[in-house]
Amino acid sequence: MQPTQDLTENHNQAVSGLETQILGVQFLKNFLGNNTAVLIDLKEHGELWTAVEEEIEMPLTVQFLIDAQGKKTAVLLDLAEHGEIWEDIYDSLIAKERVFEPTVSLAEVKQLLIEHGKLSE
Repeated sequence: MQPTQDLTENHNQAVSGLETQILGVQFLKNFLGNNTAVLIDLKEHGELWTAVEEEIEMPLTVQFLIDAQGKKTAVLLDLAEHGEIWEDIYDSLIAKERVFEPTVSLAEVKQLLIEHGKLSE
């Protein structure tokens, strides 16, 4: 398993420029512009968050935004502490966004790699 700091740094590189593309997700940045936390809107991603809570065996130390009625409206994940959990959530969100994209067969991928000199026959 990678140290959380490495995961956070890898995540910062992986989502560079993608922050505004995920509906219901906002990143908090430090003064250097690095992502330090992620705010997940539970109206948009409540089912996903419920699944995360059920899957995690240890209690999470996260913060929630609460509305006037005391209902949780968003969860704040500190990337230094919960970088691995965020990566799993991020993967799920990207997969959900791409569910209707056309697929490419393994044979086609292999052929493209061979044509571009990335794979030998």
